[in-house]
Amino acid sequence: MTNSSEEGVRLYEITYLGTGPEPDVRTVEVGEVAAVIEYAGEHGMQILVRPCTRPPQEADPRKEN
Repeated sequence: MTNSSEEGVRLYEITYLGTGPEPDVRTVEVGEVAAVIEYAGEHGMQILVRPCTRPPQEADPRKEN
């Protein structure tokens, strides 16, 4: 069952290209996408923006830096 506060929130997956052997992938809400694109453009970064089809998974505490 979906929480009513989560309904209508659209998420996008941002992949930062060229950041190493494993690309850096982040999930942001729709309202943050424009700021991410602007930041990437100002810093000469290439990104891939895709709508999320599933909610983000909780971070595995064993994989923290």
